[in-house]
Order: sequence, then structure tokens, then C-alpha cells
Amino acid sequence: MRAIQKIIIIVYGILVAVGCIYVPWKSIYGEVYPISLGYSLLWRPLNKLSEKSSLFISMVDINRVILELIAITAVFAILFVLTLRPKKALPGS
Repeated sequence: MRAIQKIIIIVYGILVAVGCIYVPWKSIYGEVYPISLGYSLLWRPLNKLSEKSSLFISMVDINRVILELIAITAVFAILFVLTLRPKKALPGS
């Protein structure tokens, strides 16, 4: 494995870890309206209360976390494949 491939794998691992720790939050007012609250650490949820409603539920936006992890994986898979060495052609073919 080449040095650039090792760097790509290390950066990928760091970004996946950050993506799992620094997550997007959403709140649901009532049962219908999901509202994005922004990003925060997993153990520090964002608490923004509404003047309109006393019902407040704050939760991690799992769909966006999964989408971010898929996007990070796709980008780094492309980078990793681009750094692979091409196979040497057989002599006489």
C-alpha cells in the first residue's frame, strides 16, 4: 500500500468519526413539522424552544447523518481507486 493510500484511509476514518460525533439535530413540533436546528456534539443536543408550541422534541437527524456518511465514503472510495497502480501488461500481448 502506498503512502498516499494510507493518508486517504486515515483522513477518511477521521471524517467518519467527526461525522458520527458532530451530528445534525432536528426538532419536531407537534407531529408534522420537522425543523432543522443545526449541528452540535452528540452529547450536547440543541435546545431551541418555540413560542408557538410547548411540545418540543429534539433528536438526531439520522437520515442526514447516513447521507453524509455515504457521501464521504463515495468521495474517498473514488480517491482510493484513483491511487491504485495499474496492472502491468503481459509481454507479447
